[in-house]
Amino acid sequence: MMRPNLISGQHLIDSFMRLLPPSSQSKSSHHSSGIKGAIPIEEIPESIKEKMPDIFKWQPPENDWAIKLFNGSTAMHNEDHSSADLALMGLLVKHGLNSCEADQVFRASGLYRPKWDELRGEQTYGERTIAKAYNFRKCDDPKEYEAKNDSDISKFVFGSANNYKPIYVPHGMPPRRFVGPQIADGIRLFPERALSSLVALGAVGKTSILLSIACHIAAGKDWNNRPLQKQKVAMFFCEETQGEISRKFSAITDGWTDAERGLAESNLITIPLLGVDARLTAINKNQYLGSGITEKIISLLIDFDLKDGLVIIDHMQGFTAGDLNLSETATAICREANKIVETTGAAVVMAAHISKNNIKATEVEQGFAVGSLAFENATRQMAGMITMPLEDAKRYGLEEARKDYVRLSLAKNSYGGANNGIWLRKTFSDKYHTITLDP
Repeated sequence: MMRPNLISGQHLIDSFMRLLPPSSQSKSSHHSSGIKGAIPIEEIPESIKEKMPDIFKWQPPENDWAIKLFNGSTAMHNEDHSSADLALMGLLVKHGLNSCEADQVFRASGLYRPKWDELRGEQTYGERTIAKAYNFRKCDDPKEYEAKNDSDISKFVFGSANNYKPIYVPHGMPPRRFVGPQIADGIRLFPERALSSLVALGAVGKTSILLSIACHIAAGKDWNNRPLQKQKVAMFFCEETQGEISRKFSAITDGWTDAERGLAESNLITIPLLGVDARLTAINKNQYLGSGITEKIISLLIDFDLKDGLVIIDHMQGFTAGDLNLSETATAICREANKIVETTGAAVVMAAHISKNNIKATEVEQGFAVGSLAFENATRQMAGMITMPLEDAKRYGLEEARKDYVRLSLAKNSYGGANNGIWLRKTFSDKYHTITLDP
């Protein structure tokens, strides 16, 4: 492996830095070593090699996969180089290497490429990969994660009271931004940098309408004859397989141009979690804590480079531990969702089933949500969906077809009016054997 050209004396500086204790090299466990470019194996200190017998003291047939990974094989990761990078970094973290040591070993591996030193925002690709590996490791052990949460809380202190005074802005402020479509005059869905919800009975079409909106946003394609800004979208499903997601996606985009569909494919990721315990919360001795799944989701969103986009969690019940009628349960899931808001700046939307008390509801209004009002209170906007009531069907002459029509409107909107909405019509696709909903 060729060593890149360095300025005179740089190799001495690099050698010296590698002899320093970890605390002298970096203040953050997620930073790289400060070295640029590839380095030969012989420059890896013996103290580091001793920690990695799987690679540097390798004897067949133990851990054959580890040496193959170090030598640059991506075969075990479906030829996905980035996944192989993260796997090797995870192995280094597991063996107790600090971030500087892990960075050096990676630079000596066959996986190293110039991309490692390329900037991705404020961090290089390598620094981001290192950070993800350390975060994944922290989430592996629930006890470690619980301790981390406890230490974070114990270290929290308020600042000076002077830091919390309101500020008057004399020349006005820009309007709030929304990621979702307009459903009525002056009413848009999904405020940016905030938590929202969409509530409805099962089988009304929550997943279909959310996926449809997601596709339109990912493609920057008009919805309800109104323009949408193209942004990245991630949608997590607890009840759908990849096959069913593809069925719905195909039905939604079937009449689109190849270019529009291509944009949707590029800017949208759909993550099926059927059969996976992906609950964002956990209960331990009556304490409602994060499970560590939120941090894994955030790492995926960072890898997808989702910023100020849309994140959809479908549906809340499948991602929550505990009784939704308890305020502690609702508060815990909203706290986890707001971590995603804070980290990515995205609009985060949780789909949820309607309360049984509202099965025959004819209006989407306050108290429409599932379980505890703590969930409704924690969201900045709450939309609801109901099948066309009989009175409306009679008014429009649609008694026989009323179940094909759904009202989408707002029960709560911290940014404007509520209860203004739009009618959606269900259409069955003979080609894909599923329904789509359109304004």
